[in-house]
Amino acid sequence: MEVSGEIIEVGIADFKIASSPGSLVTRGLGSCLGIAIYEPYKKIGALAHPMLSCQEHSKIRNNPAKFVDSSIRTIIEEFKQRDCSVVNLVAKIFGGAHVFNFLSNDSVFNIGARNIEMAREVFASYKLKILAEDVGSNYGRTITFNLETGRVFVKTMFYGEREV
Repeated sequence: MEVSGEIIEVGIADFKIASSPGSLVTRGLGSCLGIAIYEPYKKIGALAHPMLSCQEHSKIRNNPAKFVDSSIRTIIEEFKQRDCSVVNLVAKIFGGAHVFNFLSNDSVFNIGARNIEMAREVFASYKLKILAEDVGSNYGRTITFNLETGRVFVKTMFYGEREV
């Protein structure tokens, strides 16, 4: 794994935007998503760790970073404020695990699957392609996003580390 510059931690229900050099890291992705968005020409990246799919369906809506839909929209607006063109943005998604094995994969309580679906829908609404993903299954992930290269490294307890 390549890490250069400052390492910026992104917590649960949080997101951070930073410029190269440096890396953004989020740990313990279970059903939550890790959403990496990158502007390769300006080397600006954002990493979000939302827990739930949709802000509109929640009773408590005060933190847009808690939800997949609103975190993506908020980050894209932040990129626009930094004079980044949406057409230059690239995305990668991680996590969305099915952590409760006693629930069926198509259960409404399969939060991970709903989070993945919402990310795909929101990115499609912006006509942004998801370049890579490491989602689903039944294990947690930690991701490190290198802001110099746009490369993301996924670390898992049982399957080691790999670049996505």
